[in-house]
Amino acid sequence: MQESVRDQGQAQGPSLCLEWKELNYYVPAQEQSNYSFWNECRKKKELQILHDASGHMKTGDLIAILGGSGAGKTTLLAAISQRLRGNLTGDVVLNGMAMERNQMTRISSFLPQFEINVKTFTAYEHLYFMSHFKMHRRTTKAEKRQRVADLLLAVGLRDSAHTRIQQLSGGERKRLSLAEELITDPIFLFCDEPTTGLDSFSAYTVIKTLRHLCTRRRIGKHSLNQVYGEDSFETPSGESSAGGSGSNSIEMEVVDQSHESLFQSMRELPTLNILNNSPNGTHKKAAICSIHQPTSDIFELFTHIILMDGGRIVYQGRTEQAAKFFTDMGYELPLNCNPADFYLKTLAEKDGKENAGELLRAKYEHETDGLYTGSWLLARTHSGDYLKHVQNFKKIRWVFQVYLLMVRFMTEDLRNIKSALIAFGFFMITAVTLSLMYSGIGGLTQRTVQDVGGSIFMLSNEMIFTFSYGVTYIFPAALPIIRREVGEGTYSLSAYYVALVLSFVPVAFFKGYVFLSVIYASIYYTRGFLLYLSMGFLMSLSAVAAVGYGVFLSSLFETDKMASECAAPFDLIFLIFGGTYMNVDSVPGLKYFSLFFYSNEALMYKFWIDIDNIDCPVNEDHPCIKTGMEVLQQGSFRTADYTYWLDCFSLMVVAVIFHIVSFQLVRRYIHRSGYY
Repeated sequence: MQESVRDQGQAQGPSLCLEWKELNYYVPAQEQSNYSFWNECRKKKELQILHDASGHMKTGDLIAILGGSGAGKTTLLAAISQRLRGNLTGDVVLNGMAMERNQMTRISSFLPQFEINVKTFTAYEHLYFMSHFKMHRRTTKAEKRQRVADLLLAVGLRDSAHTRIQQLSGGERKRLSLAEELITDPIFLFCDEPTTGLDSFSAYTVIKTLRHLCTRRRIGKHSLNQVYGEDSFETPSGESSAGGSGSNSIEMEVVDQSHESLFQSMRELPTLNILNNSPNGTHKKAAICSIHQPTSDIFELFTHIILMDGGRIVYQGRTEQAAKFFTDMGYELPLNCNPADFYLKTLAEKDGKENAGELLRAKYEHETDGLYTGSWLLARTHSGDYLKHVQNFKKIRWVFQVYLLMVRFMTEDLRNIKSALIAFGFFMITAVTLSLMYSGIGGLTQRTVQDVGGSIFMLSNEMIFTFSYGVTYIFPAALPIIRREVGEGTYSLSAYYVALVLSFVPVAFFKGYVFLSVIYASIYYTRGFLLYLSMGFLMSLSAVAAVGYGVFLSSLFETDKMASECAAPFDLIFLIFGGTYMNVDSVPGLKYFSLFFYSNEALMYKFWIDIDNIDCPVNEDHPCIKTGMEVLQQGSFRTADYTYWLDCFSLMVVAVIFHIVSFQLVRRYIHRSGYY
């Protein structure tokens, strides 16, 4: 077996070979000791998921990773593709050259088990949107549209191009995810259970598409610049573009007339229609899939298989040679039996002292002893020229990333307009309720001073609570998309965060002024239009700051339920220091941590600072407040000329602080939990 594996690696000239050597992966585990209450503690241990996993894949291979539940299939897949975070040891190299994670994400794609995308987009919109991030920044819109059209045709979704993703079938969604990964035409594809949840025909179609991608050659030098830029595929100096047999450079193969009949005979394969626009020259693809119990016809599509048991590889080789490997150990493949079912059943059998998995692993380790401990399978010269054009790739600039993400957020909101209108309706019901409750305030008297203060405080509270709780679900719900797209380098996390915050700004100003309009027309209409503008601006800023507070709560906890439940202590502290429930001078300094204080103080200041006379009857028993200045002083609010603008600035500072902390929490969580 060792000789045959080496022959596979050295054959076919300048093919690309990805190798992994002695991969070990550990995750923290906790075990509770069984001692007395005082000695009871948790001991941190590490659980090993992968055990010295070594292997390789070369262009042209379609590999299936088979194994029972918990065998480590997905972990191995993520480890090889370097999408795994945590305590991972070992090496991953391309033709002998060590691969960094950012290099792997450029030459490979990872297809997750479950579709992670914006469900309100159509198939065409989704691919066109992703093409802006995954193709070279100089690619024209026409080239992007053509690429998307080719991909839709290649995966059989041309008729469903303008159907929303949420209305596509499971098989169509899986093929759409595959098309997304093919935008950059990566050499290596990593697919985590691509047939899960699909019927037999859809599953067969997906794997058949992968087989076509892996086993064909591709042409079309003119399209290389679309993905990687104009200077990415220059022929090395001193070498002709024709390329001799001894050349190690990766060059283009142009199909002449003698190949025309071959393409005509294979025209029924839909994936071949796109192959003329491939960015990767003569290289075939290599795909490796974790898969559960494939049918016999699906199993036959794979060129190689990897069998795993307990985090260890027990066999890796050609699909047709696996039966002989098992037969040599006394495990005869029955007639008319699905080979995949037989292999998995054999690995699961543990009759008495005989453990089939351990016996097969011992045989495999004996046959491959020394294969991955010495020099690598292929000379490292083959990959250098290929990686050169990968390094020339330039993404769109950060500003355009923010702009496109804002467009996606707003488009998604417009597509969900029904739920947005329902929420806005309840928001306006609250405004009408407050206007009815405080509509009897009338003129400014000693009895209405407290009513005005209460109405202003309710305005402030309603804006802050509405927006803060309205965004607490944002990050827990968006974490799968963020982890995947940021992890793949589609865009930066900072661009996503800034776009998310900016998308709330117009909504905050619109709702702030509409909400105030209903109440102002009923209560404060006698004060004029300038006060309306000032109060509306302050309420809008309060809403923007509340978005920062809500995002902070959302990023502090990993679920929206935890965020909403654990927000109570924060709300209580901020409300107490808001200036209504207690005299804030009794706790100097703490009031400046409260959003409610700045909002309430600015609104009170703007309303009362110009009031020079409040009706004060002679027969009143309680102390009489004669001016608006006295109202502000009684509430321990500042009365300087700059108070309003200082509070506006302070709201923005608090919002920025919340957003900085939130961004660090989200980045830390993604870095800790990984991308898949």
